[in-house]
Amino acid sequence: MNKINIPIFFFSGTGNTWWVAQHLAKELSKQKFQAATYSIEQVSQDQVNHLVHQGDMIAIGYPIYGSDAPLNIQSFITALPKQDRTKPMLVFVTQAVWSGDGAYFIRPEVEAKGYQIRWAVHFNMPNNISLDLGLVFNTLLSLLHAKPANARKRITKLASRVSEGQDWIMGRSPFFSLGWMQRIPVRKAFDKFQSGVLEVNPDRCNRCERCVRLCPVDNIQMVDGLPRHKDHCILCLRCFNYCPPLAIEAYGKPFNPDWYGEEPYQGPDPEFKPELLIKNNA
Repeated sequence: MNKINIPIFFFSGTGNTWWVAQHLAKELSKQKFQAATYSIEQVSQDQVNHLVHQGDMIAIGYPIYGSDAPLNIQSFITALPKQDRTKPMLVFVTQAVWSGDGAYFIRPEVEAKGYQIRWAVHFNMPNNISLDLGLVFNTLLSLLHAKPANARKRITKLASRVSEGQDWIMGRSPFFSLGWMQRIPVRKAFDKFQSGVLEVNPDRCNRCERCVRLCPVDNIQMVDGLPRHKDHCILCLRCFNYCPPLAIEAYGKPFNPDWYGEEPYQGPDPEFKPELLIKNNA
């Protein structure tokens, strides 16, 4: 009997969504599915179209930013090929605490393309925001300690529900649909955050260009021998968290080890490297 084919497309800024995608693929593959993961940074549109066409269903995973999907995931969804027949879809998101309908609000757009969201699931993961945002925000962020072990249990449950054909929609109730209360103001203000938030301290930078290579939207370029952020940052924090000399500052402030330990958050798995997610990875 042929296994059900599921391509799992995902974007991960600092490792949380990558981690969930890998474990979900493993759990699904233990059952009647052939599941493989694909970073959206590594696949062309032609490859996406082919994988979607070959898939019996598809899965999409992304981190939540203010109850919203990252801009590159929004573009990915907009470019999904239309289906002649309804194709099941699984959507999963990683979040710090709450995103309301973060995994379900894309329903109108994907339904218009012929996909049916049958599983929309949220996973609380460790806080990846290592910025110095002042006493109140730093205190709140330092208290966020979601455990990957709890996410593993939910991944197993999700794989079982998919195998049994049982739908699981989180974010459909009136309470969860209040995610728009975060999403709308964040979208209105987002262009103000796309430039000027992150900058490189030239005194700390070692010119290794890792931030240039790692940026998922090519927002960082070398100018006169120094990395410069342009104006279309998506605030994934990959450059900030993975800069070897910690030379990138947010709002003029460097990483503060007094709040978050010796280094910024670098994923739930010590073997994770962001180079795993990009093209021409080393």
